[in-house]
Amino acid sequence: MSALSTLAGFVVGHAANDLVAGNLIQFDDNGCWSWFQDERAIVDVAAGKLLVGGLANIAGSGGPPRDGDVGAELFDFSTGRSQMFVLKDALISYGAGDDHNTAAFLIRPDGRTLAMYAGHNTDFYSYYRIFDGNAWSAEQRYDWRTKPGGTDTTTTYSNLFYLSAENRTYNFARQNHKSPNSMISSDMGNTWIYGGQLTRNANVGYVNGYLKYWSNGVDRIDFTSTEYHPRDFNTSIYHGYIRNGQSFKSDGTLVDANILDTLNVPTPLDFTPIFT
Repeated sequence: MSALSTLAGFVVGHAANDLVAGNLIQFDDNGCWSWFQDERAIVDVAAGKLLVGGLANIAGSGGPPRDGDVGAELFDFSTGRSQMFVLKDALISYGAGDDHNTAAFLIRPDGRTLAMYAGHNTDFYSYYRIFDGNAWSAEQRYDWRTKPGGTDTTTTYSNLFYLSAENRTYNFARQNHKSPNSMISSDMGNTWIYGGQLTRNANVGYVNGYLKYWSNGVDRIDFTSTEYHPRDFNTSIYHGYIRNGQSFKSDGTLVDANILDTLNVPTPLDFTPIFT
């Protein structure tokens, strides 16, 4: 945090200067994001456009009227012009201005773009909209309380991936038991059902692991995970991957034969330690 604060102070102190060796392009004059949702920016090669997400804060440009707005900035490489879309106006229940609430994006096989966003421990929903290249659809939402047996945790984060070998779209969020859970779609994100719980832990402190994901878009989703929040626990980092609805250690050793359930859920320690 101190490094970020120092950097922020440097940038603010030199706001009048162009700090890059080239032409600086500003996509959003009031946007922040947290590291634990992806993808936060995507390039649509077919359309020649860049889509960047951001969450506006009361201290930024535009002040209180923009506080908590979930934004999507579309930049056209051919024209150099940008267009800002507000996916969701701030809600009081959102904890407006919170970087956790920014959107994750996914370009679907049909060329449309899916955006998913959630509050920061404020409600039980994952919200989503679909972009056809010109306009965004009406907002829809998935209620995590429809999970069999319900849920004991409100929702934070969005991580979207499509696996062509499965014809399945995944969204991973911090949800039941303060742990990573998935919702899945077989129609490219138009509708969703509950998937399963990826890992578990013994509820020490604030959260049961921070996860970062990556996918090849075909048949595999990799993830790294801590055990808990580093302020509550001296965390390590573990690696595993998902394939064919199962999870594995780095070397291919099977860990969970069915990630799309809540039975025999592994802990981060069951995967491969990469930093201890």
